[in-house]
Amino acid sequence: MSFPEKLYKYLPSEYLTSTIKGEILFRNFTYFKQHEDKTRGDYLEAIHRDNPNNEITITAQKDGIPRKYDASFLNSTDSDLIFMFCTSLDFSPDLYKDFNCNACIEIIDPTELCRRIRVAVRRKISTHKNGLLSGAINYYRPNQPVEQNIKDAMALPFLKDEIYSGQNEFRFVFGVRKAFKLKQQIILNKGYDFREEAMKGSAKSRVVKIGSIEDIVIVHKDT
Repeated sequence: MSFPEKLYKYLPSEYLTSTIKGEILFRNFTYFKQHEDKTRGDYLEAIHRDNPNNEITITAQKDGIPRKYDASFLNSTDSDLIFMFCTSLDFSPDLYKDFNCNACIEIIDPTELCRRIRVAVRRKISTHKNGLLSGAINYYRPNQPVEQNIKDAMALPFLKDEIYSGQNEFRFVFGVRKAFKLKQQIILNKGYDFREEAMKGSAKSRVVKIGSIEDIVIVHKDT
């Protein structure tokens, strides 16, 4: 794949030293699902929600009678087992505020950063056979079709509701061996609590050590 010319990692300045040393902090999708900050928290991480504007007809197996419901179709994957490192394609003062950060690492060679992370991730014996995935987020409207294959579990980490499109996000993603299993559901919108479901998971972090990235970054601080 082709990489953008630059990427931007927004973070609190207290993490600058460790990140530039090459200690890349990945968090699992459950962490972000449970995050109460509305900018970074999203109950639908690793989930695609198809929520039509109209009621859908469901036929019950037990009696064969079709009934209409206010419902959504969900395609999801195991958020406990998939980890991501988030960056943005934009350098913007507004993103300092959105992410509640006072520093930004400008990555001037994203291709090289990806190569170093990929090598380090591959060395981990618990890593899924597909290794490191990377790409820009595809933002979608829940009531409209998407071009991506929503039944491909490895595509789901790169889909987000369009309400987050201002972040213009680019992600690095990897899973552990048993990751990327597809789960499909039909839910009743009024009776389903996305927050409650998100809180059932276990938030985890992993540090991927890739060596110093000082040669491929420029540091900015919010003033």
